[in-house]
Amino acid sequence: MPIEKNELRRVMGHFATGVTVITSLRSSGELHGLTANAFTSVSLIPPLALICVDKKAESYPCFEETKIFTVNVLASDQEALSRKFAVSGGNKFEGVSYKAGANGAPILDGALAYL
Repeated sequence: MPIEKNELRRVMGHFATGVTVITSLRSSGELHGLTANAFTSVSLIPPLALICVDKKAESYPCFEETKIFTVNVLASDQEALSRKFAVSGGNKFEGVSYKAGANGAPILDGALAYL
């Protein structure tokens, strides 16, 4: 018996996971970002992490083009920021404080940690 999508969302919402915002920078200077909880450490040596991004996501071409990104681990009080980056379209960085990381991709102010 298939599960209805809202019921699946409700049930999966009980699974504790961290929330991240993955940010990137196109060669044109255009900023991109999306909320992802499909993020996990794969290996310490070599350092590898897994991020699952839907190929249909608006930001996917940016990640594919540049291969440069920052994983911003959100703090518990950053739900509004998580929701802002979870929607499709629009300027997600409007009103968001950040600084450029060493790779150029945005590091969100107030993030608990970043990679």
